[in-house]
Amino acid sequence: MSVPEKEQKLKELLADHKDMIYRLCYAYLHNKEDIEDLFQEITINIWNHLDQFRGASKISTWIYRIVVNSALMYNKKDKKRKTFFSNSDIEPPIAPIDELDDYFEKEKRIEQLNAAINQLKKQDRLIISLVLEGVKYEEIADIMGMTMSYVGVKINRVKTTLFNLLQENGNG
Repeated sequence: MSVPEKEQKLKELLADHKDMIYRLCYAYLHNKEDIEDLFQEITINIWNHLDQFRGASKISTWIYRIVVNSALMYNKKDKKRKTFFSNSDIEPPIAPIDELDDYFEKEKRIEQLNAAINQLKKQDRLIISLVLEGVKYEEIADIMGMTMSYVGVKINRVKTTLFNLLQENGNG
């Protein structure tokens, strides 16, 4: 693949998957600068491995795998513990006045869920992030290097743990 073809392919992939990549970055980190750094690393990793994609899996599965691996490697490089799913640096969208009560109630519930997710182990956080992204079990198994049945077991355990954490905190 020529450099101009590779550049075009990267632009297309980022246009199609940028939002998903950012959501997973936000799921793994909470500091905007770290998120931008991780996004840059992911972009570089996609660029570096673009020639190696052979179509054995869906392109989205391949990108998810790069995102997950990049996030795990990023954490190894940066040993600082950061909270997961914290939106403290993110401005909430502006809602019409008549929808503000619903909006704030939803935000409160999302914050409670995010706080519970923060308490999960890293692998469980990544798995639930993929579930929240709408990724199918087969793809999660491929991305995480697990069997599909084990993914199902892990997801059920994570859901139970989240439910219990929400109940303990009076948020269920």
